[in-house]
Amino acid sequence: MPFKTFNNWLFDGSRNTPIPSAKNGIDILKYNSPITHTFVISMFLKHGPLNKYLDDYFNNIGLRYLEKEDLFKFIKKCVLDFKITRRDITFYPRKPRQVLYDKLRERMPMLKNNDILLLCEIIEKSAERDSIFETLDLEKLKKKKIKNIKKIKHTKKISLDEFLNEHFSIINQ
Repeated sequence: MPFKTFNNWLFDGSRNTPIPSAKNGIDILKYNSPITHTFVISMFLKHGPLNKYLDDYFNNIGLRYLEKEDLFKFIKKCVLDFKITRRDITFYPRKPRQVLYDKLRERMPMLKNNDILLLCEIIEKSAERDSIFETLDLEKLKKKKIKNIKKIKHTKKISLDEFLNEHFSIINQ
């Protein structure tokens, strides 16, 4: 929800709206917030004039040295000045890290990210999924345990001598 809160705040059209904080529910200024300087900069890669402005004056790396609150206020002012709408920003879907993706990326660096994601989907739906995972050393197949169960007859109580004579060969000297 912090992304939705941030976007609602960014595109509300007013310069005086306070930044959402813990008082309002979701704190996007926290140190561990998923909205980072890099995320904010990458939102405007599709919008040429603002991207050029950021390159010329901050070289895109200078923004990382601003405090988060100052950066958010500055970006909101830029959004209003450059008349950027929600449809002008790029959307990068967030995907969880996959072990298969990382392994394929390492093994085949010449493939593009989207190609590897497509390959991951094909492998997951494949009938040979287990053999491919075993080949890549991702999952070891679990061996089935074989249980040998011997049924012991418990019909009557026997003495120790009878048990020894029945199951062991005793040599009397």
